[in-house]
Amino acid sequence: MYFDESAWVALGFVIFIVLVWKKAASAISDLLDTRIQKIKNDLEESEAIRVEAEKELEKFKAMQLEAVGDAKRIIADAHVAADRIRNAAIEKANESIKRREEQAKAKIAAAEVAVISELREKASSIAILASKEIIASELNSELGSTIIDESISQVTNAK
Repeated sequence: MYFDESAWVALGFVIFIVLVWKKAASAISDLLDTRIQKIKNDLEESEAIRVEAEKELEKFKAMQLEAVGDAKRIIADAHVAADRIRNAAIEKANESIKRREEQAKAKIAAAEVAVISELREKASSIAILASKEIIASELNSELGSTIIDESISQVTNAK
């Protein structure tokens, strides 16, 4: 077998390709292994982030439920406070009405007393004047004066 130059070139090329392929295959294999490892790490990190996000979601759901409970409790407390305030206002209004009724009754009673007193004064004045005229017309002037003076002093003492 005789090798000419083109056979040597072909043989050298094949040896070169085999050597390059061995080196390149290990380099490509290392590159692919590195890439695979990176992808695995990214997946593990993503899974850890997903788990952490689910935990945070659960926390926020619990906080939301707690906030809803707090809101319901606040609303219930507000209703109770509003009822208490309304009842207190009604009670104060009723007390105020009773006080005003009592004041009105007292004013009416005072007015009645004043009117009765005024009527008594007028009645006594009229009675004095009438008795004075009756006595003056029936008695002489000297006797009439004494009786009138006595009557006036009696009426004055009666007041």
